[in-house]
Amino acid sequence: MPSPRPGAQHGSGAESPSLITETTLLVRCPQPQGCSILTNDDDWAALGIGVGRSSAGGPSILATVKFPILKPRSLFRRETAKDDAVAGLVLGVESIPDGLASGLLAGVNPVAGLYGYLYGMIGGALFTSTAFMTVQATGAMSIIVADVDLASRDDPARSLFTLTILTGVVMIIAGLLRLGSFLRFVSNSVMTGFVTAVGINIVLGQLNDFSGYEAQGSNRVIRAFDLLFNLDKAEFAPVVVGTVTIILIVGLQRTRLGALGMVVAVIAGSAVAALFQSADRNIVLVRDIADVPSSLPFIQLPIISEVPYLLIPALSLAFVGLVQGAGVSAGFPNSDGSLPSNSQDFVGQGAGNILAGLFQGTPVGGSMSASAIVSDAGARSRTALFFAGLVMAVVLLAFASLVELIAIPSVAGLLIVVGVGTIKPAKVRTVARTGKVPLTVMSITLVLTMIIPLQFAVM
Repeated sequence: MPSPRPGAQHGSGAESPSLITETTLLVRCPQPQGCSILTNDDDWAALGIGVGRSSAGGPSILATVKFPILKPRSLFRRETAKDDAVAGLVLGVESIPDGLASGLLAGVNPVAGLYGYLYGMIGGALFTSTAFMTVQATGAMSIIVADVDLASRDDPARSLFTLTILTGVVMIIAGLLRLGSFLRFVSNSVMTGFVTAVGINIVLGQLNDFSGYEAQGSNRVIRAFDLLFNLDKAEFAPVVVGTVTIILIVGLQRTRLGALGMVVAVIAGSAVAALFQSADRNIVLVRDIADVPSSLPFIQLPIISEVPYLLIPALSLAFVGLVQGAGVSAGFPNSDGSLPSNSQDFVGQGAGNILAGLFQGTPVGGSMSASAIVSDAGARSRTALFFAGLVMAVVLLAFASLVELIAIPSVAGLLIVVGVGTIKPAKVRTVARTGKVPLTVMSITLVLTMIIPLQFAVM
């Protein structure tokens, strides 16, 4: 059996990020033809080694799980509070239009997207091993929800909340069974095809709101062609509002505003919509499709009888969320040098879903974009996520009437930018150059994801 993993450097609570590079990784070569690098605690668990830390900060061979909620004092540190508060403010403000957009993309009440962002983020931060993992809705998960056809259920709203809770249960079970190590078997060509198709689906799914024309068709591709053949029926005002938003997002995100440029762009687009409305041009606003209450939601219990119908979508949501969450774990190392555990992060994402579902939110998972926002904004600990939740709550309680004035074409413009950003041509070219088999697998995955409901394409 290999020797225990060398420990990372340790010190006070707020280590320099440079310490991340000092963490020693063990390279395992069980066979001459290949080696694998042990990059998180799940890899060590696969060897039968549980990794913990001694009281002195060094490694110890103990099978331990350290949920942050079990150490309340670790959730807030005065020395990092200022930086975390600023980062939380940035993420919290940005999450308002983004949360509405996720609900719109999922085909449900946009307010459910806000609640999913708020409670998923808080619930996840209490349990994940990756400090900056922000548990919010992702484009892929929202597309899956949109394909579930919740509108056909007797109580669509409670069916949505049931789906969120059931997704959380599946994630927690996966975490407790330590299935994190199995993610290494997910083919890169499959994931590239899937993510590319999700990006295209996000863009196509916003064309109705962007153009003001209700295209007809059984799926997004057919509806896109319907719009293409009926461009003369697109409405001028929504197209202008959406276009202004897109131009501002692309331009402002390159300035010092960074992620807040998205918020400014949506506000500016909504202001343009108000001008059109003053000239008697119809623009759909958030208030036209949903009431944004100036209060936080009460607990809503799931509908147990809906579990059989929702089980496959829940499994698909859990799989997508967990794979994307593993990407967050790999992309945002902990500043104290501790290695993340995919399995513990599974549990954290599951807890976020259960809390989001109980408080009437959409399914959530580890979000790469949101994690990047809070990290780039200068967060030094997971406390930034709690500050972000507080900011969202304050906005909902004090400015609900203003949130209702956000223009839907502006939100559609935001989602189009997100969808285009999801597509990575460089990764597609890399897979294509690898060989005919990976290219074929990627292409089949992309086509299937485009033409059949996403919860079945995933399975």
